[in-house]
Amino acid sequence: MQTATTSTQRFLRPGQLLVTAALLLLVVISALAVIYSTHRSRQLFNEWQQLQRKEWALDEDWERLLLEQSTWAAHERVSVIAETRLNMTMPDPAGIKVVKP
Repeated sequence: MQTATTSTQRFLRPGQLLVTAALLLLVVISALAVIYSTHRSRQLFNEWQQLQRKEWALDEDWERLLLEQSTWAAHERVSVIAETRLNMTMPDPAGIKVVKP
């Protein structure tokens, strides 16, 4: 019976119990920090993917707008509109005078 009492006393030393409880608390805090950081990184990754999809959509819109702008500003189109709607004509080459500064 003497050995059982000695092993029980050795196991329940106040200093060891305090250190064990502190280490257990640190392990639990560390585990919770790992869980939180994993969750946060997944949230940020999802947000990044959504922003990337928006960027791609905006890039597509920008390309369409550039194409539309080049279509509206094409020289041939402007010439046709000037002649039909505004009744403009090209001047006679003999009537053009170049002024030098």
